[in-house]
Amino acid sequence: MGRVHLETILFVDDDPELREVAAAALAAPGCTILTASDGYEATRILADRWVSFLITDIRMPGINGFELARQARVMRPNIHVIYLSGYPVEGARGSGPVYGAVLKKPLRMGDLLAEVSGRLL
Repeated sequence: MGRVHLETILFVDDDPELREVAAAALAAPGCTILTASDGYEATRILADRWVSFLITDIRMPGINGFELARQARVMRPNIHVIYLSGYPVEGARGSGPVYGAVLKKPLRMGDLLAEVSGRLL
């Protein structure tokens, strides 16, 4: 992620261990990494902070990742989105637009870094 500058990434997952590992992997000069444990916490962060990239689990208590992304795009129309899922995605999307790629869990950090770098360059 060498050419990424002044970006804020919000990583949302209900697994605290995954949040910690992903935040460490995504950390780079010029990047701010924020984390949230669910869609409600993420929505509060999005309301208060400028976020350029949302990485969200699809299945979470309360607001799922697709709904969170829809809300995020209302608040931040240019936000980049990546979804994470350990389950089959077909049928889970519901109605409405989907804004980004889906990475399968267990998550390989190299895949996540490549996807983020490719979208932010």
